[in-house]
Amino acid sequence: MMSARIVPDRFTVLEQCDVRVELSANRELAPGTVIEVQFPQSWTMDGCASFTKKYQTQDPSAAEFLQVYVPGEECAFDVRVEQRDFDTGSEMSRHGRRIYATVEGRAVPAGRTVVLDWRNTLASRRAETEIVHVAIDSERIEPMPEIVTYPREEARLRLIAPSSVAPGASFEALIVSLDPYENASSTWHEGDCLLGPDGEPLTAPLSFHGSCRGSVALDGEGVHRVSYRGVLSNPIRVTENPRGPYWGDTHIHTRWSHDAIGRFPYEYARDVSGLDFAAVCDHAESAILYWEHLVALANEHDEPGRFVALVAYENGLGHPSGHYNTYYIGSEGKCYLKPEFGADIEQLNPMLDPEDAMTIPHHTAIGWNRPPSSTAVDFSKLDERYSPVLEIYSHHGQSERYAPDHVNAYEFNRWHKPGRRTNRSIPGHFAQDAWRMGKRIGVIASSDDHYGQGGMDFEGIAGVFADELTREGIWHGIRGRHCYGTTGERILIDLRINGTEMGQETAARKGEELEISIAVHGTNVLSRVELLRLNEYSGEFVQVLEERPFELDFETVIREQFGAPVMYYVRVQQEGMIQDRGVFAWSSPIWVDQSV
Repeated sequence: MMSARIVPDRFTVLEQCDVRVELSANRELAPGTVIEVQFPQSWTMDGCASFTKKYQTQDPSAAEFLQVYVPGEECAFDVRVEQRDFDTGSEMSRHGRRIYATVEGRAVPAGRTVVLDWRNTLASRRAETEIVHVAIDSERIEPMPEIVTYPREEARLRLIAPSSVAPGASFEALIVSLDPYENASSTWHEGDCLLGPDGEPLTAPLSFHGSCRGSVALDGEGVHRVSYRGVLSNPIRVTENPRGPYWGDTHIHTRWSHDAIGRFPYEYARDVSGLDFAAVCDHAESAILYWEHLVALANEHDEPGRFVALVAYENGLGHPSGHYNTYYIGSEGKCYLKPEFGADIEQLNPMLDPEDAMTIPHHTAIGWNRPPSSTAVDFSKLDERYSPVLEIYSHHGQSERYAPDHVNAYEFNRWHKPGRRTNRSIPGHFAQDAWRMGKRIGVIASSDDHYGQGGMDFEGIAGVFADELTREGIWHGIRGRHCYGTTGERILIDLRINGTEMGQETAARKGEELEISIAVHGTNVLSRVELLRLNEYSGEFVQVLEERPFELDFETVIREQFGAPVMYYVRVQQEGMIQDRGVFAWSSPIWVDQSV
C-alpha cells in the first residue's frame, strides 16, 4: 500500500509559503526506485502565463528550493526536473514540471516516510482545489493528494443582471465579491438588500461570501439598473420581446492547454463572471490529448435556457493564415492538427461543414516580440462562409484599426503586468482593413484568458442577440452577425438603419434618405460615441458622428442621403480604466447596397 499527503494542504492565493509532500510505502524502495511528484500548473506558473518557476536544489534560502530526504535515515536521492504535461507525461507543456527523485545508495526501509520539501515559493493565484501527481516507478498513488488555495479578501464588487427581461418577469441578479486576483473573495456580506432603480428594496437582506444570486423583477418598459451597496448593475432593457444580448466568452484556455491553468472554467464563467455562454478553446496540440474529455466537459455544463457551453478549440497558425478558433454547433466535433491541413486555413475550412462549424480569427494584426514573429491574418484567405465574424478585442489588445499608440494597442499588452511583455501592431491586418477589402464580417470580443477565468470585465466578451439561450440560438446569432464586442463591460448598443439591425445588409436607391438610429446604454459614463462610415468605392472611413454624452445613456437619430454602397458601425468609449485598459465597445456593421 502506498499513500501521499500534502502538509499543509491549505494556502491563500499568492502567499509566500513552503509545501511538503509526505509519501509512504509498505515496501522497501530499493536503489533505482524513482519517485515522481508534479504540482498543478497553477502552482508552477511564475507571475503570468509567459513564465515558469525554476526549481533549484542548491540554496535553501533562495526561491523554489527542492529537497528530498527520509527523516532519521541516511538515504540519498538524485533529483532532476523535466518538462512534462501533468496527465499524459508528454513533453509539450510550458508550465508542467515533473520532479524525479531516484533512490541512490541505501534502500528506503518499508513504512518510512519520504519527504519532498518545496520551499520559498508562492501559492497559486487561482482559488481552487487541485490534485498533485505522486507516483513510484510510474505507478500513480491513488487517491491523489489535493492542494487547496483559498481566496483573499474583497477588492471590488460586481453586480451582473440579464441585459433584457420581460416586464414583471422574475430574473436573477448576480452579486460577486472579487479578491485582487479575480477569485470570488472570502469577505462576508450581511444585511444589505438589492435595490431597484428608485432605491426601493427588491430583496430581503442578503448574507453571503463570494457570490450570491437574488431573484427580482422590474415593471415598466425602458432601460433600468439595480444596485447593491452603491454598485450599479449593467443596464437592463425591460421589453415585451427580450432577445438579449446574451453575454459570453468564447476563447478560454485552461490547464488542458500547454501554457495555461484553471480546472473549473465553466463554473467560473457561469458563477463568477455571470456569463450566459462560454467556450473552452484550448490549443489543438494540447486539446487533441484531452479531446474526449473537453467535449464531455462542454456537454456536461451545457444547460439550455441557463448556460450554453460550446465545443471548440484553437489552431495557432502563422502568417498568412493567423490564429483561428473552431466552434461546433452541436455536442460533437473533431480537433484537427496542423499536419492534417498543412497549417493553412484555406485547407482547413473545406474539411468542415459550414452548417456545423465556424473558424473565427483573433488578434489579427499582432506581431510577437519574443521571439520576433507574426501571426497576422491575411484577409484574402478569410472565407465569410466559415468566418462570419472576427475577434475585435482580447486581452492582447484591440484589432479594430492600426493605432499603435491606442491605450489598448498590442504595444501595451501586459505592460503593467508581471510579464511586462509587449508586442507590436502590424498595419494592414485589422478589422478596418478586412472591411476595406469588401469582407462582410461582424465582430465579437473574447478574452483569450489563460487562467480559466473567462468573462472578466477587462479582457473581452461578446454580446449576441438570439431568440433563445441554446447552442443553436447563440450559434445562429454569431453566424448571422447579430453580435458585437466589448472590452468586458455589458454595454448595450442598438444600431439600426431604416429598421435593419446591426450585422445585416439592406439596400437603398441613390438619393434616398437613410435613417440611422443609435442607442447606447453604459455601465459607466459614456465619454464618446462615434458612428463611422466606409464608402466602399473610396475605401476611406469617415467619422459621421462624434458625441461626448458624459451620461450613462445616449440615443440619437441622424439622416444621410444615400449615394453609393456604404458600411456603418459604432464605436463606444466609457469613462475610466479597468486594469489599465480603456473601456470600449464596437458594433457589427450594417452594409447598405444600391438597389437595382
